[in-house]
Amino acid sequence: MGLSWQYRRSTLTILGLQSLMLAMTLSGLSLTGVGIDTIRQLGDPSGTIPRWPLGISVPADTSFMTVMCVLAAGILAVSLMRAMLQNRYTRALSKLVQGNVVVTLRRQVYDKLQRLSFRFFDDHASGSIINRVTSDVQNVAMFLNGVLFNLINLTIALAIFLTWMFSIHVGLTLACLATMPVLWTCAYVYAKLIRKDFRTNRKMRDDLVLRISESVQGIHVVKGFARQDVEIEKFKQSNDRVTAILKRIFLKDSIYMPGTEMIMHVNTIILLGYGGVLVIRGELALGGGLWVFAGLLNEFSAQVQLIARVGNRVQDCLTSAERVFEILDTPLEIASPADARTVDHANGDIRFEHVDFGYRLGETVLHDVELHAHPGQCVAIVGSTAAGKSTLLSLIPRFYDPSAGRVLLDGVDMRQLDVESLRRQIGIVFQENFLFSNTVASNIAFGHPDATESQIRRAAEIAYAHKFIAKMPEGYQTVIGERGIDLSGGQRQRLALARAILLEPSILLLDDPTTAIDPETEHEILEAIDNVMCGRTTFIVAHRLSTLRRADQVVVLDRGRIVQTGSHEQLMQAQGHYRQTAELQVADKESKRLLGVT
Repeated sequence: MGLSWQYRRSTLTILGLQSLMLAMTLSGLSLTGVGIDTIRQLGDPSGTIPRWPLGISVPADTSFMTVMCVLAAGILAVSLMRAMLQNRYTRALSKLVQGNVVVTLRRQVYDKLQRLSFRFFDDHASGSIINRVTSDVQNVAMFLNGVLFNLINLTIALAIFLTWMFSIHVGLTLACLATMPVLWTCAYVYAKLIRKDFRTNRKMRDDLVLRISESVQGIHVVKGFARQDVEIEKFKQSNDRVTAILKRIFLKDSIYMPGTEMIMHVNTIILLGYGGVLVIRGELALGGGLWVFAGLLNEFSAQVQLIARVGNRVQDCLTSAERVFEILDTPLEIASPADARTVDHANGDIRFEHVDFGYRLGETVLHDVELHAHPGQCVAIVGSTAAGKSTLLSLIPRFYDPSAGRVLLDGVDMRQLDVESLRRQIGIVFQENFLFSNTVASNIAFGHPDATESQIRRAAEIAYAHKFIAKMPEGYQTVIGERGIDLSGGQRQRLALARAILLEPSILLLDDPTTAIDPETEHEILEAIDNVMCGRTTFIVAHRLSTLRRADQVVVLDRGRIVQTGSHEQLMQAQGHYRQTAELQVADKESKRLLGVT
């Protein structure tokens, strides 16, 4: 409703058009009643004199055919006017809902998603998020058409219909409305029953979208393990669950809608019985009385039935609204304070002071981490799987905030800094780097879209990526496939390095950049890393000795705790996890040499 009021001019125009269409409907009904009474008076001059709307009077000597022609022209004009209004109403409503509200709401949801912390994405599956941005937003916007405007129109229409019906005959109106309590009770019970089904339906649809997304992204794994039939069966089960809940909704709907129609028919029986007696007694005119009353009751019944359909739509819209506004109302966990300090240029002094962190309440991944990286220093982080290496890196650009303790940049708690300016000081290369389906140049310049061609090329040269880019069909303008699927792992890593270095960051975060690559590619990437690290504070998650030897300080993590720190040489002279790992790597290399394996 707040969104629609942002476009109040369009909203008021639509409401005005609704009122005019209602007036046209009532005018046509009234003129038809006059026509019936005019015909009846021709056969029985002593009968009820036709009552024209709005106090209009017709000269007594006006011929019957003249009156009927005037009425016919009036009814035709009213019908034409209503058709024109309906056309204008449909276009205005479509523009408001699809052209304004849907676009605005979807933009707001997407904008909020970009600002939410990683924790939100940890807690919500991608299928659910995609569904919320697409179908749920559409459903919420359709609340305007299917619920809000209909309810406003219903309120106005029902008030007018009831007032007019009471003005015709109070007793007949009360008799015909005697079934209303039953109808409202049915609507209330139906609404309670159906809402749970709509919630379940949304959840099932999330699972279905996730199933499709995972199957498409993991198609190589599916085919590689010949699991197509299994995946097809899983999709069928997800699809069947969606179908089952829809059948349950349709079943309840198929009982409720005919039930309300039957109640409406009871009203018609009362009208014919009681109304017919009133006409015979002369207490009610046939055209301007019973006919108009019948038309009003028919319109009233249609509006009440519309309430039933609106009730159905309300449940679907409310379910979607809960999911959409869960995103919009989620507080920004990672945000800049009101008096945030902007970071124009960082020296790169990073300090962890008694830092604890856990992804969920009651869980601790990092324990009392104490670490200091001086400007320009390279810090290597090593440890077993799930030791907390990537987690520690994620605290530096404030993807998460510590549960306890603090992380400082140049002596300032990072929570006091402007988030965007902080992250512009940091270049990040992830273990699995995401590349967009765009040109090579656009991928390198992702964090610096205004970069010149020479700047992009220089970054690529520093990252040892220029040579293979130059061999591509269109060089830097070559469009790479989704997620960089048509590039090798080493090429993707070097593009990621170029993307990071283009920002000219003071701090560089490298999350295991040489994992799962061959020795030749590793050598090229390490040379690129040497170029990139020059003059920058660097944190690098690594396992290989070739990388660890380059570090000024090696930090050994074990179950979220720092158990050793020092240079490679210092740690090799001490007993502990680092030396054991290094000796295993040395032994493995010697085994390969003896076996003649390269």
